[in-house]
Amino acid sequence: TAKEVVQDFPPDLVLNIAPAGVTANKDFPLIAHTPSVLTRSWEGFQNLAVIDPNGEISDLEKYHTLMLINNSYVVVGNGESIQTTPLKEFPEISLDYPKMHQFSQTLLFVAHYAIPFTAGYFVLTGLVSFFIWRFLYLVIFAFGLKLIYIYKHKSTVVTYSKAFQVSLHSVTLPLLLSTVLEIASTVFPIPVSPFPGWFLVVHTLFTFYILSRLEKKP
Repeated sequence: TAKEVVQDFPPDLVLNIAPAGVTANKDFPLIAHTPSVLTRSWEGFQNLAVIDPNGEISDLEKYHTLMLINNSYVVVGNGESIQTTPLKEFPEISLDYPKMHQFSQTLLFVAHYAIPFTAGYFVLTGLVSFFIWRFLYLVIFAFGLKLIYIYKHKSTVVTYSKAFQVSLHSVTLPLLLSTVLEIASTVFPIPVSPFPGWFLVVHTLFTFYILSRLEKKP
């Protein structure tokens, strides 16, 4: 809860964050704790933010915090990378205890809901985009297959529906190979794509193999 975040803040706290630095009517450091609802997903970070005018970048580890605000920068680190932003790039902010509590509620909402929702949105968008492009690829491939079959056999016996079914069936092989190559590339120094256009080449060859087998059936 938001109360957990500001549990150590004095009720009469007045904090000012300005381009010139941070000031408060209480002693520093001021610590905003990580609430229990986020401790599992943010393991290792006991605090959301620490305000210490004399803090250094190395103090991120000392305070076990995601964010450190000193007299010059806002420092954010996730254990792997660190980003610093000068205070002069932010507008002046004045916060008392009620505002800090309200700000904490907003921060918790973003951390607990908005970030996962945004991540889920991009994953879903990526999946939709993937399947749409694959579907369009199959539509075009099946159309080309029908034209080739008409040119080769001078016949329209193969309908577009049949061509699409065969294309859909035969695409499983290059998709399987693509998955195997992606997994193997994480273990061995091999390229994900053997050569440009390999997916189309494999799909085409396998499609004509299937058609040849179908033509031989009585």
